[in-house]
Amino acid sequence: MNDSLFLPHPQAPDGGRALSGWECCWMPLGEGEAEGLHSGRSGRWQHVEVPAQQAAVAERSAIWYRTRFSRPDYAGRILLRFGGAFLAANVWLNGRLLGSHYGYFAPFGFDLTPYLKPENTLVVCCESPVETDLAAKRHLLGWFGDGDARPYPAGAFFSLPEPYRWEVPLGLWRPVELEFVDGVVVDWLRLRPRLEADVGRLEVTARLRNLDGREMQGEVAVAVSGAGAEPVRLRREYRVGGGLEQTVSMTVSVPHARRWSPWRFGPAELYAVEAAVTVGGRDSVVVKDSFGFRDVDLRAAHDGWSVRLNGRPMFLRGANYMPSFRLDQLSAERFREDIGLAREANLDALRVHAHVLPEEFYREADSAGMLVIADLPLTLAYAYHAPAEDARFFEEAVRAQVVEAAELLGNRPSVVAWVAHDDPPWTSAGADLADVHTVRQNHTVDHEAKALFEEIDPSRRALAGSGDTDAHLYAGWRGSGWEALHEAEPHFASEFGAQALPPAGSPVWEELGLRWPVADAEPAWLYAGFQAAAWATHGAGLPSQFGSLEEMTEASEAYQAFLVGYATDEFRRRKFEHCWGALVYHLVDPFPGIGFGMLDAARRPRLAYQRLREAMAPLRLIADPGGFTPLSPFGFGYQPGTPVLVRLVVVNDDPAASGPAWIRWWVGRRRSRPERSGITVLRDAVRRKSYSGEVACALPTCTEPALQATALSLPLVAEGDYRLEA
Repeated sequence: MNDSLFLPHPQAPDGGRALSGWECCWMPLGEGEAEGLHSGRSGRWQHVEVPAQQAAVAERSAIWYRTRFSRPDYAGRILLRFGGAFLAANVWLNGRLLGSHYGYFAPFGFDLTPYLKPENTLVVCCESPVETDLAAKRHLLGWFGDGDARPYPAGAFFSLPEPYRWEVPLGLWRPVELEFVDGVVVDWLRLRPRLEADVGRLEVTARLRNLDGREMQGEVAVAVSGAGAEPVRLRREYRVGGGLEQTVSMTVSVPHARRWSPWRFGPAELYAVEAAVTVGGRDSVVVKDSFGFRDVDLRAAHDGWSVRLNGRPMFLRGANYMPSFRLDQLSAERFREDIGLAREANLDALRVHAHVLPEEFYREADSAGMLVIADLPLTLAYAYHAPAEDARFFEEAVRAQVVEAAELLGNRPSVVAWVAHDDPPWTSAGADLADVHTVRQNHTVDHEAKALFEEIDPSRRALAGSGDTDAHLYAGWRGSGWEALHEAEPHFASEFGAQALPPAGSPVWEELGLRWPVADAEPAWLYAGFQAAAWATHGAGLPSQFGSLEEMTEASEAYQAFLVGYATDEFRRRKFEHCWGALVYHLVDPFPGIGFGMLDAARRPRLAYQRLREAMAPLRLIADPGGFTPLSPFGFGYQPGTPVLVRLVVVNDDPAASGPAWIRWWVGRRRSRPERSGITVLRDAVRRKSYSGEVACALPTCTEPALQATALSLPLVAEGDYRLEA
């Protein structure tokens, strides 16, 4: 699949040198080669920024880059390292093809040493094929290439007029650097920590690659350090033949090791590792990484789930995370801010939905004690009725990217599970896909990916497909009404939610436009993600049903907030007895549009953000109505004289909360029924309209299921709207 070096870690002891002065031109790969673009001498070149993400469209899906540089004054070997390229990259130096790489997220590179001249021309052609037969697609772009979270969603069925166009990411979106090393480099560095009483054991495995034709020998020196502790050092000698590879392993003991914990259970203790490789006494490469001592035991099966962190059962409170369609605009600072917003909403887990983010995100999650579920860039159907060659390409690409993802992110303590494929067509949820579901499309390769993940990384569980043993529950948005959530019993709710318009005053409206009225099928709104059928059937309604944009915005936020809060309460009241986690879809909108985010693309909170924060509070009292008639768009209805049944349920995820507690509750009417006769008013006046009480209970501990503290049966006979507070 790839004839390049896999370079997940920077290698150079003194850092790399970024290449600059880039130019580009747009031309298909074959035509560009025919015109000699690979030599750098032909074509109409223009200045371009690198790194920067470009956009591929149907008639323009390949971009050529070139830059020139002098041979560095360095006696060792010189590596060319790409931080990431969408999607397939072919690389030439001075007209000579060095090789290629497929996949956008993994760093890769080449040994330039034998091919360097005093003056050099580097040429790169990046391709991102634009696929519109989405069931037969073969390229691994995840949600960037399919689904309803992207601009111009798949649900618009390629029907929008100009100027709206289907685009996918393209180009050199990460830095391109020269690194200066000696003859031996590190392909990957695996860190497998475990705790034995208070002693930490770190198994370190490094695969060395000899870039030289001669045999090389030297040492691998490993240093492990933590806050306030002296580094622990260990060395191993190696000898590796010319052009060959060798794996070196050692176990380092760390006395008085401290655990890495999710933020709500304790500090996220991290340790630093430095692996220095010498050749004949000279430094060749220095690879730096970090890790944490923690135990994950995640069981995911059709008959149930369980999640234990450091031996403690844990209900995962989280969100799906797709921070931006433009990966080049993300930074460590942005990730830190988003993780902070997740923590403020009482979330302790983020699922990187159907893609792989820059490594900085996972490192920020490590530092913040935020758990991560890591997906491959696979979503929905692939290679359906595709030619055999395309199907083989797809399956080989999946296997290659499993290896790259596992080696790139396997040392991150925040990562607790892998997901091979989001919403694959072979799960029960895909039954409406007819033959694509019946033939169990992608089933074999997804389970191969799961097995390969667990072979490379036995410390974590992998899911073949999200939507199989976990549940995508969009009751209240598509399919059934929101009341179906009352009877839902997911083992793990990995997706649920509803769309809303951006909040009033958000900068997102500068992109969408404040024009009103708008058509129910307004192209600008459809491009921005507006799912008209769901809004009409279950949501707040279509634009034609509202008198103003402000009115529609308020109604959409109210509905989203109700659905998110009610669903979260329903899942949490089943804590451990049936359900082990709830991940709302999703934390932030990935582009300025109409989305599912608790915050819009400008990070302005919708009403649902506050409602989620309340529903995910560590100590939560849940009022769970029963025997109701669902109102539209939301609310709980009862016939006058029929007892109103409400269970009060206590759920506790706070390790510091325990012991006896009192619950005080009150029910009262807020509004009476309008347009009544005089005798009806008189009857209403003498009927009881409020009740209150209190009940004692013992708080469940954070490792116990939710507790039903009491069940209320209220004989409300006076008509009107009532509110319960507890």
